[in-house]
Amino acid sequence: MELQSFVDRLVFSQPSEWSYSPSVGGFNPDAQYKAPLILVQSKRLALGIVPDVTVLNRDTLRLCHHALDLDVTEGPSLRVGFIPAKLARHSVYRMDAQRAWKLERPLENIYFLLVTATAEAGQAYRQCVRFHWERFGRPSQSVAAEQQKGTGPYKDLALFDQWRQRVWDDESRKAWLQITLPDGSIGGGVSTSRALGPRSIYLSSWFNSLRTSFGMALYARRTRNDDLLRLAAQTVELALQSPGTSGAFKCIGALDKNNEPVWGAGDGSGGSTIQGYLGYDMSWTAYWLLRWREAELPGHERVLPRCRGLARFLIAHQQPDGMFVTFFDEAGNPLKDKTPYTTAETGPVTLFLLKLYEADKQAEYLDAAKRGLGFLEKEVIPQRKWYDFETFWSCSPRGISFDARTGQWPANDLALGQTVAAFLQAWRVTGDRACLEKGESLLDYLLLYQQCWTNPLLDGLTGPAMLLGGFTTQNSDAEWSDARQSQFGNILLDYYRATGKAQYLERGVAALRAQFPISPSENWAHGGYGGKAGVSSFHWGSGSGMAGIEIDEEFLHDAIVDVASGTGVGVNGLNVIKSEVGDGKIKIEINSPFQWQREPVVTFRNVRPSASYALAVNGITIGTYQSAELEKGIAVPLKNGRQ
Repeated sequence: MELQSFVDRLVFSQPSEWSYSPSVGGFNPDAQYKAPLILVQSKRLALGIVPDVTVLNRDTLRLCHHALDLDVTEGPSLRVGFIPAKLARHSVYRMDAQRAWKLERPLENIYFLLVTATAEAGQAYRQCVRFHWERFGRPSQSVAAEQQKGTGPYKDLALFDQWRQRVWDDESRKAWLQITLPDGSIGGGVSTSRALGPRSIYLSSWFNSLRTSFGMALYARRTRNDDLLRLAAQTVELALQSPGTSGAFKCIGALDKNNEPVWGAGDGSGGSTIQGYLGYDMSWTAYWLLRWREAELPGHERVLPRCRGLARFLIAHQQPDGMFVTFFDEAGNPLKDKTPYTTAETGPVTLFLLKLYEADKQAEYLDAAKRGLGFLEKEVIPQRKWYDFETFWSCSPRGISFDARTGQWPANDLALGQTVAAFLQAWRVTGDRACLEKGESLLDYLLLYQQCWTNPLLDGLTGPAMLLGGFTTQNSDAEWSDARQSQFGNILLDYYRATGKAQYLERGVAALRAQFPISPSENWAHGGYGGKAGVSSFHWGSGSGMAGIEIDEEFLHDAIVDVASGTGVGVNGLNVIKSEVGDGKIKIEINSPFQWQREPVVTFRNVRPSASYALAVNGITIGTYQSAELEKGIAVPLKNGRQ
């Protein structure tokens, strides 16, 4: 039998007030199936389609693409089924009406429907992301330990103990660049080759050397490696002494052919920005300066003056509606032509100010941050206008235009992630639970970019859960497991700590691990199909991924059990096959596909204070432990290789 398509079409009975499609244009082949969903909502009524990705094997997808298609101008109309696809532009696809395919065996089109009349307005997607994880993500995670095994130059690496030796003790030292600063001191970081040449250090919104060095410093302190800790502190020195004006500062330091320092603004586009100053990059760097100070790492006592100066500069240019301008010329004057394209960059600036307020209780910081949140709540979040520099000026260039077929504006998730973190930080410093609730709603929207499965049609896969938990980027792109997933993983764990919701724990761990099989690359299948993509920076790959693990190492260890829910999650090369809590007992079953040189450490969270539990591992009771001991972590026996 020869077919052009095999598809079901549903029509929503109400005009759409809120709609979602992974891609503009509305046509989404399985390349776009990270958290596969098309959805329309009118007040409390909603209709959504989620394909059953468990039945989409490689042979089936090679026969014909599976696709979701949304058109809110007709019906609205929602289609799901097997439809040939071809590339329209960059990573946006359209139906291939010229292609027919032969069907020589039975084929089923299996999908799930969300039909509800009780969803909060504009919130029906939250039920869908919960379903994604419960149906697809969680079952894969319990057998995903092999996910962290390296590929390409890292094919011999598996456990994080091995990754640390390669990334921190070997690669960081070999690629370390030092720059002599105006006072004769030394700044440094792992070099990046970009616009100012191969000897550059970036303190930017993508390639932030300070976040990487923060992770390296935590590792060095934990292992008492003073030499490595001194190296990491050089990145702080660079951030503190980078030249600037009126509190603004440069976020690229480099050496020219004469070994003289030269300076640039930061990212700001796909090819970097040299002239002027970038509010996004400066705020993200200052945030990590504050994290450095909070951790009391070497040089922490010198952080606040730089952060205060930047805060004054940014607040002076805050607009009456609360938006923060983020592009400036060499004199520190706003570049107003950039403003319409960077509205969501108010999020990372607000996050920085809220973190600064936590350290230095100046009312002006909190007042400006509240105005920033107000702007986001009015002008960005309802319309989902997630405009940052990457939305328009990266590998998927476009202008500001409304996509009528899907009812969506351009949207990217880079500044969205920091906005999610900003609402959590607002709750921390104000105690206003509404901030936490708004942040959690926004976090669930961010989860529409997180992968709940691994598409078997992609090239070079090492296992069925290889890309689980990774993040894609925007609604005109299609890459899998982009390096931003590491910082999003840390944010997810922050929300787990704040809410106690185990799904955020599971997702956070999956996001952190997702970087390792794709390193040193920045993502996988850049166009939605294909294999391993290119290398952009140590700080958007191996280094940033390892930093994410170090940031939460003391919290996670090698596996973690949420005692309140009985949820167990393998972190470092472990599968938690079973986890049960009850009657004063904790029972876990674990295995590993890797060879261990030590006993893995399992930590237990959300333990009742003063409680004690008998702990059994793989059917053997190894002891009875108090809550404090469980939270610190218990070394457990494990046979080498898979049990």
